[in-house]
Amino acid sequence: MGLGVLLMKIFFILSGEHKTLPKSEVLATLETTGTKFRIVASFDQVLVVDTYREPDTETETVSGIRKRLALSHEIAEFYGFCDREKEKILSLAETSFTSPKRGLKGTFCVRIKRVKEYGKDGYVPAFSLKCTELERDIGQIIKNKTGAEVDLSLPEETIIGVITNKFVLGKRICKIDRSNYEKRRPQKRPYFHPGTMLPRTCRSLVNLTRIKPGEKLADPFCGTGGFLIEAGLVGAKVYGFDIEEEFIDGCRKNLEHYGIKDSVLRVADARYLDYNEYFDAVIGDLPYGISSSTKGLSREKLYMDSLKSFYRMLKPGRYACIIGPVEIDTEKMAEETGFKITEKHTERIHRSLTRKIVVIKKHE
Repeated sequence: MGLGVLLMKIFFILSGEHKTLPKSEVLATLETTGTKFRIVASFDQVLVVDTYREPDTETETVSGIRKRLALSHEIAEFYGFCDREKEKILSLAETSFTSPKRGLKGTFCVRIKRVKEYGKDGYVPAFSLKCTELERDIGQIIKNKTGAEVDLSLPEETIIGVITNKFVLGKRICKIDRSNYEKRRPQKRPYFHPGTMLPRTCRSLVNLTRIKPGEKLADPFCGTGGFLIEAGLVGAKVYGFDIEEEFIDGCRKNLEHYGIKDSVLRVADARYLDYNEYFDAVIGDLPYGISSSTKGLSREKLYMDSLKSFYRMLKPGRYACIIGPVEIDTEKMAEETGFKITEKHTERIHRSLTRKIVVIKKHE
């Protein structure tokens, strides 16, 4: 079966705050929004995809995705890519504006972004790519080709070039507003507890569960509610459980603060939750040490019993995301429980803790 009608070639400018999560978040979100796609190319902090739709159907590919993503900066229409050589870059600009469809409607500007140190040649400075020069030269080519006027202050359209492993060229569709994640930092919530994940990370992991608006997501170790806040804000009905009553009370305050009303919160042991194939997604940041929250159990025993509970709770064919320390073999436990491992990420938190994020899927 084919992918359908080619809708648009687009690329995502990914954040550099994690090596693998931003790309995975984009792919999971495309899947969640029902967008058919094919990966065209993957560079450092740039992902290029073709998007498709079924004949005679409409789609809101970009608008649906932009509202969910946390670890991307921009989405742009893709024109092409080439090697990081000035002559090839200018040639790409020439060929990109030969089609009438590429004619710009109104004023424009060119913005060049550099990923890390790509395109800088400290040994032979003459071969280094200078962003301001590329902006000027590409702008002149576009003006000559299209007759459009340059406006550096309030352009109607923005041409984007990214210097990464290659040079990628396109036209901005939208910027992703990440400012609200900063406004939701844990310290700004009514109830705060140290060690809480940042909202951007919580949102990206919620996205990895493929949860959709109106569906039910459970967090059996909800703590202060970081995952529930982000899931609630994308329209999911959220269920939070924790063995500590203080956390449930604090989580309730946090959810109310952000206007999330479609929620259920209970003091409960994650190992014995009385739900059977009820949830569309499960997410859990498992306790990392022996404390009151583990009731004296070893981490291995707690994790294994909890994963069995996750499996019972989850609907067939749906995803869970589990987070724990890298030294615990959660993948093996998940597979022994019956889950399929779909992806794994690691994140160094500090010298003595590296976190492991594992996405797992229940059989159909």
